[in-house]
Amino acid sequence: MIADMEEYEEPMDTSDTPWFWFYQAKCGIWHRIEDDPDSSPSSSELNRHYLRNPHGVLELTTAGGCFRIDFSKKLQTNLITGKKRQIKRSFSDIGRTLRCKCEDQVSSGPDYWERMDPTKPYQKFCLDHHSDEFKKVEKYAREMGLLQKPIRDIYRIQNVDLWELYCRKRTQLMRIKGVSELEEQMLFHGTSRDNVHNICTYNFDCNLSDQRRTAHVFGKGTYFAKHASYADKYSSRESTGFNTLQIMFLARVTVGKYKLGQRDFHKPDGNTKENIHDSSVDDELCPKIFVIFDSNQIYPEYLLEYEFLNYKISRSSPRCRCLGSEDPRRTLTGPSGSE
Repeated sequence: MIADMEEYEEPMDTSDTPWFWFYQAKCGIWHRIEDDPDSSPSSSELNRHYLRNPHGVLELTTAGGCFRIDFSKKLQTNLITGKKRQIKRSFSDIGRTLRCKCEDQVSSGPDYWERMDPTKPYQKFCLDHHSDEFKKVEKYAREMGLLQKPIRDIYRIQNVDLWELYCRKRTQLMRIKGVSELEEQMLFHGTSRDNVHNICTYNFDCNLSDQRRTAHVFGKGTYFAKHASYADKYSSRESTGFNTLQIMFLARVTVGKYKLGQRDFHKPDGNTKENIHDSSVDDELCPKIFVIFDSNQIYPEYLLEYEFLNYKISRSSPRCRCLGSEDPRRTLTGPSGSE
């Protein structure tokens, strides 16, 4: 029985017995790893590495994405989506049946997401001010984003459809370019409260008409800022009693390979047939503004609600943090800093 495979596992194997690797689906059923819809590494590939070091940790890239395999913990982690699942090794091939459909029916987000109502397109979860996740996002907005206004609340946006599209787009671009990693940054976008629902439901609209654009100096796409202090200029103010509030998105953005943008561009490489670049910027050496032309390269991860101060704050202009700064791709990976 597949359920009893654990008792047949051995730390090493030098025989000619064909060994297989299995993963546990959400329904609890074990399946051959070759039947994985996400194109995991094959059993033969895992066996080669396992026999070299049965207690090691392996990171590899396949057609389906980037994975970390922890042989000692029997755990597989998708480094793009954060999805984790149990794996095991056995010479038994019993149970090689049709792949269970639960992987197709249930989409999942990062491990730190809360349980959602499946009937809703998205949900906003207000973070506890004492949680590590709140403190980390707040610190990022202040230290990397240079935002000095008081943050009132931070909401995590959970939309499994947009998350899945984002992850699939990253995988597609890496496969097309033949690379194992694409640059990803956490960037800010100021807007009005009227736009929040549509952005959380449908994502940012990168194809607005010229009549609806306020400016498109570096291309006709959606603009994001490295600094929250800059995005703050585009955040509308809303009076609520004694306070005047503003909102801003902190989005996960695949910026990939970028180049200097131009006003009339509808994609990073303009009217050329080539698609070498993934985004446009204001400065190739030290970009502070990024223009994205494909909404699937964006995931609106957090919504910041902060207070407008009606007095001037004395502060220096945003500094370039390109050299000697913390890698923005690794600043926010989850509430505990885990992949």
